[in-house]
Amino acid sequence: MRVIFSKMVETFFSSILYVFLFFSLYLEVFFLITFFEEREKMSVVKPTNKLSHYPSATIIVPCWNEEKTVSGTIDSLLALNYPQNKLNILIVDDGSTDNTWHVIQKFINTPQVSLIKKENGGKHTAVNLGIEESTSELVGCLDADSFVEKDALLEIARAFNEDSAMMAATPMLVVHQPKNVLQKMQQTEYHAGAFLKRLLSPLDAIYVTPGPFSIFRRTVFEKIGLYKEAHNTEDMEFALRMQKHHMRIRNVHTAQVHTTTPDTVYKLYRQRLRWAYGIMKNTLDYRFMLFAREYGLLGMIALPLSFFGVFVFLYNFGFILFYTVQAGIAKSVEVSVAGLSALIPRFDTFYLNTDFMALLAYILFGIGLVIIWNGIKLAEGRFRPSMSIFYFLVLYGFIAPFWFMRAVFNVALSKGTKWR
Repeated sequence: MRVIFSKMVETFFSSILYVFLFFSLYLEVFFLITFFEEREKMSVVKPTNKLSHYPSATIIVPCWNEEKTVSGTIDSLLALNYPQNKLNILIVDDGSTDNTWHVIQKFINTPQVSLIKKENGGKHTAVNLGIEESTSELVGCLDADSFVEKDALLEIARAFNEDSAMMAATPMLVVHQPKNVLQKMQQTEYHAGAFLKRLLSPLDAIYVTPGPFSIFRRTVFEKIGLYKEAHNTEDMEFALRMQKHHMRIRNVHTAQVHTTTPDTVYKLYRQRLRWAYGIMKNTLDYRFMLFAREYGLLGMIALPLSFFGVFVFLYNFGFILFYTVQAGIAKSVEVSVAGLSALIPRFDTFYLNTDFMALLAYILFGIGLVIIWNGIKLAEGRFRPSMSIFYFLVLYGFIAPFWFMRAVFNVALSKGTKWR
């Protein structure tokens, strides 16, 4: 009876995994089909002709204790290939306790730059103050640890000129000068993410307007209001609010922005915990959009995937971990009986796992590599093999479960997260 019960439990959990693998394969194939349809539009070659209209733009740089990076951020904005009389830069010091305010004094006499100091109230309050102070056609934000390519604003302005219905633009984010293994792992993660965001763009399914250089038409704030605290992920809440009002958000992959990423496991954990928690809480706040045809592929695919994907990831991780441990125990028993010769790998096709679940996993892994390949090609213009890919494939699946599990725990107990 115990054996029968054990087999039933194993069959039940295996069936769930089959379902998850099937839907994961369906989504990956769906994204690949979208890629083939959009392939001609995804060239990294940028047009050289000038714009017929240069909309006035204000870029807000909210900063809190960013003394090490804020100067480089402002320098990158001043180097933008954009008419100086059309660009204003607002630096908002949100009550920094380090030397940030002292560092930005070097720009006090720069005509394009305005400096504002306020009491600490959170990033969203700093950005809102900048929005209220601005009068330009376009308004955007750039985190004080990010750096723009010189044509980034030009490419975004071009996209606004070409699509009068577009209300917001997001750039392509890449990792700024990755140095250690952790940052190089994130480099490949960002490349794959950039590719997927580019595919979500024509589907009207973008649900985050990230802090590094998302640009909006001024009318957006006039119609739906300013930023909210939103579980320390105001960039997702605002994008969902735009989607609620059917405002078009597009990804401009030719506008590249370099962002500084965490360089320690603890910093990465804190950042990703905040992201995962914010995604889940904001999705619950906008749960009426889940599986709602009114919101198209955002409601039917993208948003459910962002929420339920956390549970799917954790389930798959637990399933793989369980059977890995089980196989390890079996191998240890085999070694105790047959000796160390049992550890010698056998490279015979007879020992290759060819059951249906394994074949699904192989296909998923292969399509994942295709996504990484095209993400790197989209970001860098060509594919270049690097250790970053290896680090991502080996490390991400081991460390991501920690912040996903904590995020689920925090959501269940309504326990918030800190910014840092």
